[in-house]
Amino acid sequence: MLYLKKISPNDDVDIYDMLQEILPNDNGFHNKACGMTYDEFKVWLEKEYSVDNGNLESWMVPQTSYWLYEDERPIGYGRIRHCLNDNLERTSGHIGYAIRMSERGKGYGNKILSLLLDECKKIGIMKVQIGANLNNIASNKIIVKNDGILFKTSESKNFYYVEL
Repeated sequence: MLYLKKISPNDDVDIYDMLQEILPNDNGFHNKACGMTYDEFKVWLEKEYSVDNGNLESWMVPQTSYWLYEDERPIGYGRIRHCLNDNLERTSGHIGYAIRMSERGKGYGNKILSLLLDECKKIGIMKVQIGANLNNIASNKIIVKNDGILFKTSESKNFYYVEL
């Protein structure tokens, strides 16, 4: 069974191990935990959890972070930004996600995006912007499969919206 679980300061070594399989900049998804020691990860996790709970710096927007699980095994990492500032509107979008390397090509990207879109609807984001690097063919296909409509292209990214 696949499901999303919100980030928690109590997350443990299974999440740490998964994050070591996602590159620091994985096709535009930033994973600051990659390469950290376990102790550094626990400090990072507390900070990420506090951001998700409103402890924001001036340039940040509210967000919610999730782990994608299959049964008891973490498979991926996703974030929903509850709104976009000018920079995010220009360079990214509401949703970012990544799947651990050992689980890619198995349909998990499609599933995490679908579940994240469901969460967007629950929090009232009815027009969701998603950016994907031009060279990330898999992610572009996943977004289109989830009803993404291409509305602009930059030098490095395609930008889609999904109406919920």
